[in-house]
Amino acid sequence: EEVVSVLGRLVLVVWLFVVLIVNSSYTASLTSILTVQQLSSPITGIESLISSGEPVGFQVGSFAQNYLIDLGVQKSRLIELGSPEAYAAALEKGPANGGVAAVVDERPYVDLFLSKYCKFSIRGNEFTKSSWGF
Repeated sequence: EEVVSVLGRLVLVVWLFVVLIVNSSYTASLTSILTVQQLSSPITGIESLISSGEPVGFQVGSFAQNYLIDLGVQKSRLIELGSPEAYAAALEKGPANGGVAAVVDERPYVDLFLSKYCKFSIRGNEFTKSSWGF
């Protein structure tokens, strides 16, 4: 049926905009909820990483190994990783499948890694003034 009057057309246009806004809001909310569920991690900072007992990755040749040992992480939990690709593979496997729960490295290297592998994130705050993060 055709809408003939100007008032009818105005109501139709307003109604279409309302439906568009409600639909967009619903889609955005649903996407946000599903994304947040995927980003959850038991590691919230260096304290939870130390107490978790999970394997921790670090860059081969980095002084991160000695730093983590000084913080109380057992040497048997430390896994050497040689490249950003190794970081990603170990994080994707997870600690249950021979990977790591987290990678500790200098902040610039972590930022460079995250620029290529967007599905990972920094958890917690930097824990020294030397620009470290994980």
